[in-house]
Amino acid sequence: MENKIKSELKMNKSERNSRKTANKIEAQRSIIGLYDSAYDNRDLPKYLFGMAIYIIVFVIFIPYLMLHYKVPDEILLAYVPNVDILATVLGYEGGPFSNMWRYLYNPSNISMFGFMSTTIMNYFALLGATFMVAWQTHKHKSWKRGWSAAFIFLLMTYLLPGNLIVILQDKVAKYMNMYFGIGNNEPLLRYVLIVLFGLTLAVSIIYTESIIVRTTRSSIERGIHVAHNAVKYHFNF
Repeated sequence: MENKIKSELKMNKSERNSRKTANKIEAQRSIIGLYDSAYDNRDLPKYLFGMAIYIIVFVIFIPYLMLHYKVPDEILLAYVPNVDILATVLGYEGGPFSNMWRYLYNPSNISMFGFMSTTIMNYFALLGATFMVAWQTHKHKSWKRGWSAAFIFLLMTYLLPGNLIVILQDKVAKYMNMYFGIGNNEPLLRYVLIVLFGLTLAVSIIYTESIIVRTTRSSIERGIHVAHNAVKYHFNF
């Protein structure tokens, strides 16, 4: 009898622990209610200022200059949907001026402001992607032409390089500290060098994306045309 009671108590304890673990995992599915010790509401004006600077320069001004100076369509098509990648690069270790870009685009953060900022950056990237499709459709008077580039820039923007860039930036930071002694004692120099490296990667990705768009777009457009004709034939569209 005593062994049976002990066994039941042990089972109940194990069940409680399992339920506690399940509740903990469930709570972590959302940032609501979680706490980031680095976040302080008193720094909110700084983070808002950093976000405003980024949006004005990289989301509005640079695309405006590209349109004004008539850069090749493929480069514009590659740049606009990738504003989130640039935010990832510039936000390395929080960015300059007392970490004003700490929460600009950091999918792993657990603060409400960071979540909102990341969502806004994703929103701008999606708006940029849909704008480019609409603009190209209007410019070429062909929805097939407008849609064809999306097959490339959506893949390279949303399924590839953001986390890879951060990993490489971390490796470069360790390399600089190990071989050149550039570490926490020279924070601004360290940040500038690592961001320059990240921007080089980002520009290389954007340029590579533009080349792929230019070289494959006609083939994708023909594929869309074939698929469209098949759909029209079978469904009488």
